[in-house]
Amino acid sequence: MASHPQGPAPVSRDTSGVSTGGESSAEEKLRASNALLRAISAAQADFIRGGEPRDILHRLLAGVLELTGSTSGVIGEVLDCPGTPPSLQLLASVPREEDGTTWELTVTRDAPAREPDTPRTVVEAVFTSGAPVRGGDPSARHTFLGLPLESGGERVGLVALTQRPGGYDAGLIDFLQPFLITCGDLIAGGRNERRRRRAEQELRQTQEASAERVRLLAERLRLMMDSVQDGLWDLDMTTGRVFANRAWVGMLGYDEDELEHTRDSWMSLCHPEDVDESERRVQEHIQGTIPFVEREQRLRRKDGGWSWVLTRARVVTSDERGRPLRMVGTNVDITTQKLTEERLRSLIRTLPDIVLRQRADGTYVDYHAPRPEDLAVPANALIGSNMRQAPFPKPLVDKMFMHLGRAIREGTLEVFDYALEMPEGREYFEARIRRSGPDEAVSIVRNITEHKLFETRLLQQEEELRRHRDSLEELVRNRSEKLLKATIELEEQQAQLIQAEKMASLGQMAAGVAHEINNPVSYVMSNLGTLDQYVSSLSPLLQLQRELVSNPGGASTELLERMAELWKQEEVDYLLSDMPELIEESLAGTRRIKEIAQSLRSFAREDTGEPQLVDVNTEMASALKIVWNELKYKCEVKRDFGPLPPVSCHATQIGQVFTNLLQNAAHAIETRGEIRIRTRQEGSEVVVEIADTGKGMTQETISKLFTPFFTTKPRGQGTGLGLSVSYGIIAKHKGRIDVQSQPGQGSTFIIRLPAAQR
Repeated sequence: MASHPQGPAPVSRDTSGVSTGGESSAEEKLRASNALLRAISAAQADFIRGGEPRDILHRLLAGVLELTGSTSGVIGEVLDCPGTPPSLQLLASVPREEDGTTWELTVTRDAPAREPDTPRTVVEAVFTSGAPVRGGDPSARHTFLGLPLESGGERVGLVALTQRPGGYDAGLIDFLQPFLITCGDLIAGGRNERRRRRAEQELRQTQEASAERVRLLAERLRLMMDSVQDGLWDLDMTTGRVFANRAWVGMLGYDEDELEHTRDSWMSLCHPEDVDESERRVQEHIQGTIPFVEREQRLRRKDGGWSWVLTRARVVTSDERGRPLRMVGTNVDITTQKLTEERLRSLIRTLPDIVLRQRADGTYVDYHAPRPEDLAVPANALIGSNMRQAPFPKPLVDKMFMHLGRAIREGTLEVFDYALEMPEGREYFEARIRRSGPDEAVSIVRNITEHKLFETRLLQQEEELRRHRDSLEELVRNRSEKLLKATIELEEQQAQLIQAEKMASLGQMAAGVAHEINNPVSYVMSNLGTLDQYVSSLSPLLQLQRELVSNPGGASTELLERMAELWKQEEVDYLLSDMPELIEESLAGTRRIKEIAQSLRSFAREDTGEPQLVDVNTEMASALKIVWNELKYKCEVKRDFGPLPPVSCHATQIGQVFTNLLQNAAHAIETRGEIRIRTRQEGSEVVVEIADTGKGMTQETISKLFTPFFTTKPRGQGTGLGLSVSYGIIAKHKGRIDVQSQPGQGSTFIIRLPAAQR
């Protein structure tokens, strides 16, 4: 088991030459001690010269292993940082371990279960106990020695030696004390050197960061100064040197390197008339008469012209005797402002108005008067005088002060009129007052006598115009009533014309309609005659049946035989089967007559005043019924009715349009042809197409087609109003009619009507 040294013990001599017992010669001990001291001195010299601590410790370890006869050993630095497990970083090892190898140190309170047998377990035992550890007797197979390394009372490392023949005794520990002290100092020195280097690196990084911050601040300051449009400058009054931004010389057209940054070079650019005044202002500020320098001066530009510059400056640093050392200031280019002021002064000089500057107490401080005789106070006495001293009525003075005070106090534009009795008579003036400073205002006074006279004349003219306007309105009202009456009469005439054209169409269709009605009337009358015969044949049989019903109990065989004979004689079975067909045919004929009559009545009736929602397909079907007699012998009608939304219109007028177009299509077909009727919806419109295969029309005919009284029919066969009236009806309903036709290829009329809004 491992044990701690308990004092000197018997020793023996081994192959290393180091004495291990009391009988060893003093000469051998001395020789070994000298060898150790030389190795330590060489290590210290290498360390002083800046040698690598790892290499120095490795050589020391190799020398100690040779002196002690040990087979292996390690020297390591204890790393015990808060928050991390303790570990040993190997600095030297035999056999050589990889550089940077670290062993984690395990601390155990209990005694180890077995003796350490490797350098790692030896150093763990030393770290746990905090004292030297050795084990193995002279005859043991495994011997070891573990020693702590200290420096300045602090444990900085551990040493482990193993496999020394004959083991390790207390005398060997004493022999190794200089080695232990040296190793501890080397580790501590290396640790301190690392700390010093780390501190130097941190200091260097801090200095570099500070220098970078200073550079960035300087760069930002330079960028800020260069981005300012005004010139910023700092004058060293002892040397005359000037530190300034680019705008300091840039406002005069110079580059930074074109002009020497000195006070003398700057003063050389000043206008000769401004130099003395500028120097006087600076001296007054240095003497404390004025708090800062503020001066408008002219400076020569690079192109030879002059710029107006406003300079503001003050002394910021003085020595102990009050002599100025530094002055800082700004230069502002006010050339544009000066030019604007000059233009404004020129403009004011051209004004016909009186311009006055007044303080809040009514004192005049400046004026402009194109005609001095218009001033209430002589021009040479105006400046410095007070408004209360002017020869104005007291109410007018009070009114002027009220507006003056409000303009200065609230910053409003005050406008008011007043009248004065002048030598030429009463004259009128308008005053406009606007604040121009903390305690003053500018008043613009304009003579508005002519304006007032013009207003009076204008009022008189307006009164005259009002009378004329009333007269004209009365005349327009009378004419409007006449025009309204004429419009109503025209609408009535148009309605009569439409109705007349409708009756004319009915007259033309009368024969065909009569023929259409005659056909169903004929077979209805024929069927009624046949039914009359059937009734006559059934009457005797019904008479016998009545006798049988009136006397059911006394029915004789003779009566029944007579009924059977009559039933067979009159063919009653046939009559009963034929009578429903006759009645159905008669009802169909009367329905046909009714439909024709309803279509004629709808076509002939006059429209009501209000439009109605109409199904265009229904109106087209009704029109076909009316003109069918004209169509069926000459053409085949093909229908293609699509689903349509309702249209807000006058139903009879739309039906009249369809009738006219269908009649015209039939008349255009000379022998036999085809009429195609198609309805559809396109967007918000209902579209109706009526196409025929007739003879067609020329472009000249199409251009005159909707002209009243124009017709292509022979004389006496047309009124020439059908298409004209149809065009007017469609236009009245906000629709349109288009025509497509070529000679010999038929014609197509396209009607477009707006669908009703839902």
